Amino acid sequence: MKKKFDFSTEMAEAESVKANSKNEYLEEEKRLLDINAQELVKLNDNVFKLKTEVENLSGSTRECKPIISKEMQKLAVEFGARLLCDFLSQIESKCKEAERRMKKSGNAINIPVTAFYITIIILVALSSFFVSMIVANTEIIHSSLIWKAVAVCGLIAISGTVMAIVVPKILDKWT
Repeated sequence: MKKKFDFSTEMAEAESVKANSKNEYLEEEKRLLDINAQELVKLNDNVFKLKTEVENLSGSTRECKPIISKEMQKLAVEFGARLLCDFLSQIESKCKEAERRMKKSGNAINIPVTAFYITIIILVALSSFFVSMIVANTEIIHSSLIWKAVAVCGLIAISGTVMAIVVPKILDKWT
């Protein structure tokens, strides 16, 4: 009662389908590989062409020299000469103006107000430093050396001031 069922035909069909699908897969893969190889060859050709074009371009830029016509060179020289003449005339006018102001002021030297105040501040600072050094060195203050130094500094300052006042007056009498 038991009948044996023969699976051989189904097995053969299954194997043929299995082999066929594998063959189709391999054929599809081979076709795609061929397409990829062709595209890669095209890409390689394009890269080679681009490389040669870039090399040719870089070679041509080294050989490129600007060409300026004689007329443009002449115009550029004239323009530069005119600029230099204008600049020179401005310098001369400024020098003449400075000479005129110097003659007008006579023997006086004009000092800006800021420079005058800075000088006074520096003198006050130096004199206060000198006084503080004297006060700080109480041991030396009793020695005769410090007093001799103060006297010499005072004499130099007084003689310099007197010379600054008297010498111009003497020179004015002789001239």
